[in-house]
Amino acid sequence: MSIPALEIRGLVKRYGSVLAVDGLSFSVPEGATFGFIGPNGAGKTTTFSVIGGFLQPDAGEVLVRGVSLSFGAPRVGHLVLLPQDADLPKRARVRDELRFLGELGGLSAAEARVRTDQAIASLGLDKLASRRIEALSHGERRKVGIAQTLLQDRELLLLDEPTAGLDPKAAAELRSLLQEISAKRTVIISSHNLAELEALCTHAAMIQKGKLVVSDVMSALKQEGQLATVELTRPVSGAIEFARDLPAMIIGVERATFAADGLGLELVFRATDDAEADRILSEVLAKLLASGAMVRSVNRGKSLEARFMEEVRSSSSAPAGGSAL
Repeated sequence: MSIPALEIRGLVKRYGSVLAVDGLSFSVPEGATFGFIGPNGAGKTTTFSVIGGFLQPDAGEVLVRGVSLSFGAPRVGHLVLLPQDADLPKRARVRDELRFLGELGGLSAAEARVRTDQAIASLGLDKLASRRIEALSHGERRKVGIAQTLLQDRELLLLDEPTAGLDPKAAAELRSLLQEISAKRTVIISSHNLAELEALCTHAAMIQKGKLVVSDVMSALKQEGQLATVELTRPVSGAIEFARDLPAMIIGVERATFAADGLGLELVFRATDDAEADRILSEVLAKLLASGAMVRSVNRGKSLEARFMEEVRSSSSAPAGGSAL
């Protein structure tokens, strides 16, 4: 069994009478792009702060690739955390600051120069490299922050709301960059933009009131092996009978329901893997076409937002020790 890139065991953090993190445990597989999800006050920021070594937990353990990182233990060589409100010295120039941060992280002066130039090239910051931080836009400063995380090789990247406050163009550019980075590194992203996490992440964990609600691969969270929606541009003739008979006609289909206008078909099915799901949906589409329907689109599973709202509603009545941070 492979060692997780990050493992949280029984994490507890209190602020006086407020229980911010309540026995939280989860793990992040090596190579994953991992979404860390929760409503305001769920304990996300506190958890990130403990992982980053900024806060001392009351109990629990943080392990990076099997190495326990106690409070005060250096994070250099293990992880890089980029907070949402991270800032850099305003008078510093981009290239000089990145070189300084590289050396601060343990690189030699020569290595820091090389890695800085590589990071600047990767992010398209060449034209900004000689500018002072204070002359950059918010989006450009976020890119410099991301560039900082590229100065080392294997460190975990923890990004808190990486696209918050960016205009649509800058946010799209940063998402594209994160896709490139996540192909080579283990990345953990905390964000309220669930559509963004759904597109970027391979795994995710949801927390509520400082406790873990669910943690799984993205396809399982979205229930891609259990649900599907087929959108039509022309309805089926005899829709009621079609939906009633579909489970008997196709093995694996448990329930079929048409929308009131007949242009949407919701399916509940059981598939053990992607191949079986593809087989079930292919047979459903064949039946639809044979019945005179015209198909516009097929969507497997539910959106991450829909799953999140379900989990929040189901856990909202659970007692808690106070508001989390």
